[in-house]
Order: sequence, then C-alpha cells, then structure tokens
Amino acid sequence: MQDIIQQIKNAVNSTLFKLGLPSLGKMHAKLIITVLVAVVAGFVVLLLVLKILKKLRSKKSIIINLESSDAPLAQETQKKYDIIVRRINQAGKKCKSILFASPDPAALPVTVPVNTAVSLAKGKKSCLLIDLDLGRDAVAKVFELNVAENDVSARAIKTEFENLWVWPACFFTRLKHMNIKEIAQKALDKFDKVVINAPGLTASCDRRLIISAADAAFICAKDMADAAKLLQLMKELDCRVIGMVQITSPTNPYIAPI
Repeated sequence: MQDIIQQIKNAVNSTLFKLGLPSLGKMHAKLIITVLVAVVAGFVVLLLVLKILKKLRSKKSIIINLESSDAPLAQETQKKYDIIVRRINQAGKKCKSILFASPDPAALPVTVPVNTAVSLAKGKKSCLLIDLDLGRDAVAKVFELNVAENDVSARAIKTEFENLWVWPACFFTRLKHMNIKEIAQKALDKFDKVVINAPGLTASCDRRLIISAADAAFICAKDMADAAKLLQLMKELDCRVIGMVQITSPTNPYIAPI
C-alpha cells in the first residue's frame, strides 16, 4: 500500500511541478488515496444495488385482468402488454425468441402471447407467433385461419396485421417429427422476434426442448409456488426469465387480438 501511495504521490507531484504548484505532503497523498478508494467502493455498491433492483423488477408479477379485454383492449389492460413488450426490448438484442409458458393451460390464455406478438408487430418488428397449444389450436382460432385438415405443408401464415405471421399448432399434431428448436432458429433468419405459446408446459414430454428453443421467457402462473418447477427448468437450461404474468378473472380464451 505504501508503494502505491508513493507512486501516486510522485505522479501527482510531477504534474503539480509542471503546473508551478506546491507539491503534496505524505498526509495529502494518503487523503487522496482514501477519497479515491471511497469513490470506487461507492460506485461498485451502486452497480450492485442497480443490478438487484433490475432483478426484482423482472420478477415482479404483471397482473392482467381479462374481464374487460374487448377489442380493442381497455387502456389499463393495454398498459400491461406495454410492460411485457418493454421487458422484451430491455432484455437486449440477443433476446429474439420469447417463450410464454405455464404449469397448466388455464393459467395462460392465448390472448397473452397473441396481444404481445401484435404489439411487437405494431412496433415495426417482424414477428412469428408459434402455437404449441396442441389441444386447442388456439392461435388459429383467434386469427380465424382455415387450415384444411389434409394440409400438411407446415409454414408460417401471414395474418391481417402487418409484420405478423403465425405457425398454427395443428402443424405440430399432423407432423410429429417437427423440431420446435430448429423451427425457431430458422425463423430468426427471417423474423426479428419469435414468440412461442406453450400453455401447460410442465406436463409436456418435450418441455426441455421447448425451453431450449427460447432466449427468454415469461411464466404465467397463479403464484410463485405454481411456477417453481418451471423456474427450475429455465435455470437448468439457461433460459432467462424476464417476467411473471398473473391472469385475473380469465374469461373466453379466444378473445380477439388488439
């Protein structure tokens, strides 16, 4: 420590000499070192506090009330989707594929990923919404897509919204060999964002593959206890959880998008 103090003292004295100012004494040098250490320590503490606050904000639940979610959405409900989109944007440019997952299907109405995808598309981002709601094929019903029963040409289908395409769940049920991770990765060559709808993910035998297809995720659950298993899986597979979504008074799961 004494050597560091002496080196700083010599450097400062050299500068002061060039400026024609009196040199520092030993006590002055120690005082400068103390101030510098205090400033650096304060800066480090500030960074740690900001990091903790950022994590707390990302874990704070976004509560969406679907009782009045008509088309267009009520203003207060729209603000909730604005928060979701803002978190996606704040996650950084590397966050391109976003997973919406829930422990059980009832906790994730299709309106959540649909309205998020529509909001992203309205923000001038080309977006593909992939539906893994195999039991209900919910996204196709929302957008009133008439996919023929014998249609096995799996593809992204353009919607009435500019910049928004969807991949209906029926393609996954008809073509069992499709790999969601490969589809999501290839889609990013064409689209800015990929949104994956995966209600009831905990019970899916492909849950690990589905999670690995995403860069970040929102978990929709009644509470943290319900979300615990999914949170653990996300951590194991290095999928960043950027938000918790709680739905209050869910009504018709096929409410029209914004």
